[in-house]
Amino acid sequence: MARPEDRLQMRSRMFLDACLAVPHYWSSIAHERKQSPASGQRQKARGVRAGLPDIVIIVAGYVLAVELKSATGTVTPSQAATAGKLRALGHGYSVVRSIRQLGEEITRAGILLTPNWQFVAARHDAELHAIAPPKKRLAAPKAKPTLSQIARGNRFSLVGAKGGK
Repeated sequence: MARPEDRLQMRSRMFLDACLAVPHYWSSIAHERKQSPASGQRQKARGVRAGLPDIVIIVAGYVLAVELKSATGTVTPSQAATAGKLRALGHGYSVVRSIRQLGEEITRAGILLTPNWQFVAARHDAELHAIAPPKKRLAAPKAKPTLSQIARGNRFSLVGAKGGK
């Protein structure tokens, strides 16, 4: 099962695709949480910085950076520093924990959403908080019988058909 922040990010994508009015550009930014030291060094060499937001929404002359957090998630010092830098440049930075809050932050920033966004957000939040039924474990598939097992079974059935011989 996906982590709570991953589920929130997937629902955010569905919400933005359905409700963000045009013209706009948005993207999710992938951050590798666990990686090898070599991979981390390559990212650092390419200029990847800590604290990047999970989602960036761009409209004419304005950028809204969105950090997604689960109910218990906290903002890291590098994320707080990024928020300060973006705000100093006149852009927005929001930390959200639900799809409804995402919609509220987008409208607060003056970015247009479709008129039905609150209903869509409520549906996604309900799905996020729904308790998923436990997955049924399927029985392991039985191994196919070998040719010798089939032949032995055929012999037994022939003996039974001939009257117990």
